[in-house]
Amino acid sequence: MSQKYAFLVDPSKCIFCRACVVACKLENHVGSQWQRNDMIMLGPDQAKDPAMYPVFMNCQHCEKPACIASCPVKGKAIEKRDDGVVLINPDKCLGDEMCVYACPYGALRLTPDKNKHGYNVVDKCTYCAHKLDRASDAPGGNRPACVMACPTNAIEFGLRDELMEKVKTEGRERFDLDQFAIGPSNIFLKPIPRRQSWDRL
Repeated sequence: MSQKYAFLVDPSKCIFCRACVVACKLENHVGSQWQRNDMIMLGPDQAKDPAMYPVFMNCQHCEKPACIASCPVKGKAIEKRDDGVVLINPDKCLGDEMCVYACPYGALRLTPDKNKHGYNVVDKCTYCAHKLDRASDAPGGNRPACVMACPTNAIEFGLRDELMEKVKTEGRERFDLDQFAIGPSNIFLKPIPRRQSWDRL
């Protein structure tokens, strides 16, 4: 199963407004006690640039998801669609948190919500999968809520191959997040040093 979709995240554009976090909660009816995405601070590398950069983090929709491999449920409570999107089936979840501990990116969270069997369920980013099959001019669009809410276009979403080609064309460097050999989909650009950012204005 291929990795069709991806986020392209550019920390140089992020202003740490957290509009992405709020938009996700509203679109996906995520409770106040957890969230599907988050912002972390990256850096500093004092030898090159002392600045800290805010970075958007969420599920990586990996090629070989550790969450699926660790799920003890017969038939699995987590599945990977043909387009690469990794989804949790809440009605199958036992809330044992094996997937939470297995994910090296900290993308899954046990929630207070219970399924029909009375188990607390695990939740994570879905790329707003309910929107992906819509037409681009449909009410609410067909892109993830976080992307649509970002005021600086620090988060882009699309076909992974096309986003990778854009990175190559623009000559940007990206972080290697695949230290665990599970093939994360999302693309994180290395920040442009602050002085260079000002030079581009």
